[in-house]
Amino acid sequence: MTRLHRGRHIGLVPGLAAAALALAGPLLLAGDSGAPVAPPSTPESVQAGEVVFFEYCSGCHGRRADGRGPESLNLDPRPQNLRNAQFVKHLSNERMFTSISGGVRGTAMPAWELEVSAEKRWNVIHYIRSLTADDTISLPNGVAHESVDPAVKNPLPVDEANAGAGKKIFLSYCASCHGRNADGKGALAPNLVPAPRNLVAITSWGERPFISYLADGRVYDSITNGVPGTSMQPWIGVLTDTERWQAICFLRHEGDRELNARSGGGDGSR
Repeated sequence: MTRLHRGRHIGLVPGLAAAALALAGPLLLAGDSGAPVAPPSTPESVQAGEVVFFEYCSGCHGRRADGRGPESLNLDPRPQNLRNAQFVKHLSNERMFTSISGGVRGTAMPAWELEVSAEKRWNVIHYIRSLTADDTISLPNGVAHESVDPAVKNPLPVDEANAGAGKKIFLSYCASCHGRNADGKGALAPNLVPAPRNLVAITSWGERPFISYLADGRVYDSITNGVPGTSMQPWIGVLTDTERWQAICFLRHEGDRELNARSGGGDGSR
């Protein structure tokens, strides 16, 4: 993995990187709780955040924060378009802070916690929010909405029965975008911006499938209520609670299969 920093690449040596992380303690991972409360946004913090963004983030996210940086064509998945108000305004300050601090596993988004101070990370968030501050957004799901506890756990065991039922649901409702193998390469994917998530296949940017880094509550919320700013629609009025959980069982099962195949424990056939 490489990081774009001050206009040049810095290679990461896996052993040294692991040692540095171990000495520094656990990083904040996207979705973790415990992020500090955001300081107030000021014109000065926004201006300072623009400087930090240009130095550390523009190589991938682009100078205009539209996801079209010089490195973006080499990345899978592509960097997020941070001028997408529907997407950005859906994100909490905590979610943004932990994504910047601990990175987003399964993507090229690295952890900046050891290189960029907390103050600068918050300034970047203030700057990103300023880009869409005057943009209006529409309700992603005006028919129904279900509040989901981020700590909720899947009530169903990830076994062959639930995974099999979930596969049928996934192939019927999700595969056209996410692909039959949940790799983000469905028939409609080339026409969607941002592209659907690769949920299962391990990319060069991840040690495990993307789905394995996500808490049950986050996946269930995304399926239930959709993801604003993306083509992910809410399925609350289409799939039952059990069906949504079974779809998650299928993704967990396939993620485990992929990981097992990568580690040499199986053929990974689907």
